[in-house]
Amino acid sequence: MNVLKAYVAAHDTQKPDIWAAREVTLSSKDHPEKVLVGIWDSGFDPAVYPGHLYTYPNSAPYPAQGLAFTDDGNPSDSTLYPLTPEQKQQYPEISEDLEALSDLRAGVETPVTESFKKRLTTMSKDDVNTMFERLSFFGNMAHGTHVAGIAIKGNPAARLVVFRFNDGLSRELHFPPSIEWAHRMSANFKRIGQFCAEYKVRVVNLSWGDDPQEFEEWLARTKGNQTGDERKQEALELFSIWKQAIIDAINAAPDTLFVTAAGNSDSDAGFLEDVPPSLELPNLITVGATNQAGDATSFTSYGKTVVVYASGYHVESFIPGGKKVKFSGTSMAAPQVTNLAAKLFATDPSLTAKKAKEFIIAGSTPSTDGKRQLIDEKRSLQLIKQKATAANTK
Repeated sequence: MNVLKAYVAAHDTQKPDIWAAREVTLSSKDHPEKVLVGIWDSGFDPAVYPGHLYTYPNSAPYPAQGLAFTDDGNPSDSTLYPLTPEQKQQYPEISEDLEALSDLRAGVETPVTESFKKRLTTMSKDDVNTMFERLSFFGNMAHGTHVAGIAIKGNPAARLVVFRFNDGLSRELHFPPSIEWAHRMSANFKRIGQFCAEYKVRVVNLSWGDDPQEFEEWLARTKGNQTGDERKQEALELFSIWKQAIIDAINAAPDTLFVTAAGNSDSDAGFLEDVPPSLELPNLITVGATNQAGDATSFTSYGKTVVVYASGYHVESFIPGGKKVKFSGTSMAAPQVTNLAAKLFATDPSLTAKKAKEFIIAGSTPSTDGKRQLIDEKRSLQLIKQKATAANTK
């Protein structure tokens, strides 16, 4: 094993990072206007981003930073997915394991991964399964906080708005879905869209997606008395309500740009019917993931709706409690575009969602193989400045 490690280390070629040179950090001297950035996810830890929180009036019974819902679709007063006392006690150790698992998936060897692998060799199969179930839960809980940090990086004008719900349909929800539940969540999603329109949330990040298969898996896990045909029929009915709810929420806020992750299944998002990434709406943009060199990752989904790509490999951000961890996924690529959109709106508040989307696409550059359009903050923001200059010379 040590010989193999030495060989890999000696022959490992680190690809150049193209993304750092494309980043832009706004400062107060740029006179950016305050911009509301929605994080439609598993919630975030407000203690990690104290200078970037938006508070709206008359919030009860919801958190002052936005809207939050329990797993069964009722109101919640927490911006972060709540933990039991036992889970809070487990979290410090689990946060180390989340980092180790992320590094292993990225092919990065660190002292944390070494310790993690050694511990695995001493555990029973049942204990390993229990640990990975726990990692799945805590990874979902930490997801929104990590995404939020990427979305506001380098933007002092960004103010976070939470839209919290649990998207772990086929993994995390332990009750059988029902039509009543689907309609309740549909009403919640409609409220999110209306909130965005009313409070002028300019950009919303959705680093999640769901397809009919996930509803089938959820039913199979929680309803054991169905035939395959019955399960498929109910899954399609639930999915139809879910899909329309997302469309209605996005359409309810035409001046808000919604940014979604393409998915991590190395598949065509349209073929899978994954929503929202398979949708084609004027104020929605779908993002795929590349590595640090702009090459497609092994996991990123694709398709005609995936119009731009951003860094989604080993991206550093915060998790609840303030620890910095590097995660990979299109979930990390989407908030890079949300970040760019927020900077565009902060620089030029008069931009429409459609126009901001156009500037993001127009500022992107082709990948080396010409198969992907890679976002470029500097180019897109330069287009904004050119627009302002042209307007002033008229």
